[in-house]
Amino acid sequence: MTSTGRLLAISLLIPGLSWPAMQGQAGAVAGKAEIEFWTMQLSPVLDDYILSSIAEFERLNPDVAAVKWVDVAWADMERKLLSSVAAGTAPDVANLNPQFSSKLAEFNALEDPTLFLAPETIASYHPAVWSSNRLKGQYFGIPWYLSASIAIYNRSIFEQAGVGFPDAIEEIPRIGRAIRKATGKYTYFPSFDGGEPMENYVLLGGGISNDLPAFGLSDPSVRKLLRYYAELYSSGSVPPSVLIEGHQKAVDLFQSGELAMLLSGMQMLRNIELNAPGLMADIVVKPHPNADQGRTNIAAMNLVVPRQTEYPEEAFRFIVFMTSPEKQTEMAKRVPVLPSTPRSLEDPFFAAVGLHHHYETARAHSIDQIRQGGVLLPPLARYSRLRTAFILQTQRVMLGEASVEEGADQLISDWSHISRTQHE
Repeated sequence: MTSTGRLLAISLLIPGLSWPAMQGQAGAVAGKAEIEFWTMQLSPVLDDYILSSIAEFERLNPDVAAVKWVDVAWADMERKLLSSVAAGTAPDVANLNPQFSSKLAEFNALEDPTLFLAPETIASYHPAVWSSNRLKGQYFGIPWYLSASIAIYNRSIFEQAGVGFPDAIEEIPRIGRAIRKATGKYTYFPSFDGGEPMENYVLLGGGISNDLPAFGLSDPSVRKLLRYYAELYSSGSVPPSVLIEGHQKAVDLFQSGELAMLLSGMQMLRNIELNAPGLMADIVVKPHPNADQGRTNIAAMNLVVPRQTEYPEEAFRFIVFMTSPEKQTEMAKRVPVLPSTPRSLEDPFFAAVGLHHHYETARAHSIDQIRQGGVLLPPLARYSRLRTAFILQTQRVMLGEASVEEGADQLISDWSHISRTQHE
């Protein structure tokens, strides 16, 4: 899961029931389908919404006896789902992100939604997000809710250093050097616990494809990425802990006033307001630094149907119901996410401006970025191995254990080897 994708899931966490969770009406009726529906960390925030939606679906679909809802903690989802697939007890519908879904798609374990959905239904989803659920020419999931990475700045730190906000991430080392010298604070925290190095490779002009023959890395773009991370580290823009800690550390540093900028989803503003209310007066919300160049990332959560299901038609009918423009609009009014159906954005809710101007500004920027952006990283077979190769060589160069040239040569070699084995 990418860093933004992880935040999209964990931002909804409030202590409560996670496993097992609630279910629709108990018991199946002979001859009728019973659908088991797994979500990722949506309870208890969305209990009312999910349960009422299930009840509505059951009422409209009398051939479905019941939809049983199970909400799984984010940290447990991959293990539980892979175990259930191996045991032959997979749910009928599961809520995953594209990269995790691709692990199952590699082994042909997911149904192809294009075999069950009408063309007009497929056309109702954001095209760039719909296409992100595709591996080796086959689709495997349906997009549900989205987020985009926006920039949250501590204006006071920038003013103390006498520098402006970056127009692109390439400017961060220069700005970070000035901020470190003037204030002793850090500027940026590129977390390594997600896919951020790979995402930044694309933001800096590189390309990643999951289709041959285009699959591969560009030597100049890899060198540009590694040089960028080396400059981040040597300029004092990032703290040393960036090598061993993840996105939560970035949030902690920003909330404590020790980090000048946070690239995160709009939902993070709610957390800051709760945990560091005194910081809100200094906050400035802007689009992602690379948004003007049309290079922005959409984090997507989707719904998939494992091939083990006895009821694929009913499972996809339930997914289409849950991802309809109307249901997605209703969901977005309850929690800080955005819909994968462009028609939802026609609702006046998404243009509303009120007391929560930071959040509404972030939502407006996020919507603009979703309309013009895409999913930077396509689903990739052997994703975890590719991600590890990126992280290892990036960190070696940052620490001075390898030159930019040595790190680039090794990363390209590792990528070539991994990509060959996944197509054999």
